[in-house]
Amino acid sequence: MIEVDMGCRVCGYALVAVVRDGHTTFEHPVVPYDGDHPVMPQPAHLLPGLFRRCHLCSLNQPIWIYRTGQIHAASLGTHLVTQVYSSTWHVCPTCAELIDSDQPDILTDRCATVMGWAPHDPKTHILGGIHQALIAGRAPGRAVLTTGTWAPAPLKAGQLPKVRDRLTDLLRSPTGLPAALGERTALADSLEQARLYWIDDEFTQLAADTHRDLPATTITERIVPAGTGLLAFRQPVDDRYRLTAASWTPRPGGWRLIAYRSFTPPEQVAQTLRHDIGWLIPAHTAEVRSGHTMDGDDPLAALVATWLIIAQQATRTTPSPAEPGIQRAYRRARRRPPEIHTISIKGPALRGIGQRGTAATGSRATPDYRYWVSGHTRRQAYGPGRALRRDIEIDPFLKGPADAPIKSSTTVRILGSQRRHR
Repeated sequence: MIEVDMGCRVCGYALVAVVRDGHTTFEHPVVPYDGDHPVMPQPAHLLPGLFRRCHLCSLNQPIWIYRTGQIHAASLGTHLVTQVYSSTWHVCPTCAELIDSDQPDILTDRCATVMGWAPHDPKTHILGGIHQALIAGRAPGRAVLTTGTWAPAPLKAGQLPKVRDRLTDLLRSPTGLPAALGERTALADSLEQARLYWIDDEFTQLAADTHRDLPATTITERIVPAGTGLLAFRQPVDDRYRLTAASWTPRPGGWRLIAYRSFTPPEQVAQTLRHDIGWLIPAHTAEVRSGHTMDGDDPLAALVATWLIIAQQATRTTPSPAEPGIQRAYRRARRRPPEIHTISIKGPALRGIGQRGTAATGSRATPDYRYWVSGHTRRQAYGPGRALRRDIEIDPFLKGPADAPIKSSTTVRILGSQRRHR
């Protein structure tokens, strides 16, 4: 998950998150016994060029987690311990297949070849011992690694039913997932009934451009779409966390929000990983009570910005059919293909926001950029002769011509310059 996606700012290696007695600590995958440097955790998105590779072959992006006891490697001919390995192993699909099929010798040959070590090299023998210990001593099962820099999968509106089905299959499977997701079967049951939303290219770009400047926003029923929803962007909407989708499920007094990353598996194992995992990997979850405040620093800021723009009535929704193959699969299973809601920007509606005033009338001129207006309270006239007044809450909204550039909050103070601590 995002909260444990850390790298060491000294060596630039992705760190391993280890939970002991309810507390999360971070370790290097392997360290010299006497210690080279202490772990210096820093959020991964702040470390460009972070080295994040399979702990076994150091070649491919990892996707699975295996757990063992702590493994110590000793130099030949002595009991002096030279290296200590973490009990948590991040493993690529190719090495995982060799682990699951109990083939330590082939795994060692593969990894030694990558390292350029000859079969009779002493280092190859040590490596073989490590692999035998890993395979023989691994805990049952494996977990999905929710941190990573896999190539994202472009999501199409017509494939969302299949994407959702694979996600619910993953939640119901014995495959390990973060405990923060809570009761997974109930979550899968809820997502099966979720309305499906697909955000088109233009709206995705607007959300990407504006969410970092999101002012403090109170999460209420006014902006959260009713019921359970699964919303997918055409492509990653956040360059910090590479999030591509989000879901919300009503809970007593609030909602369970989950953000997901999409991934494209290597071609040689694509079919297997699409079956075992699907398209979406949970990356962040939050229990949000009604009245909770979020701003542009929150990992879910893009979702909240999208809700606000929809609530602003600056979008239009059109139905999209599922892909023909998915429709046939649903009919064979005697299931009705779900309705897919494609959401796009209404250019004229957004363009009209903030353009009523002119110099001739003495009101404000049209801005030449778009920006967030912070939430505020307005005195509204009502009653006989509009003589009475009441306070109404105005949620943040995006103002300015639709074809104008986004104005950064570094210069426009109204864009959430007063961040609230959560």
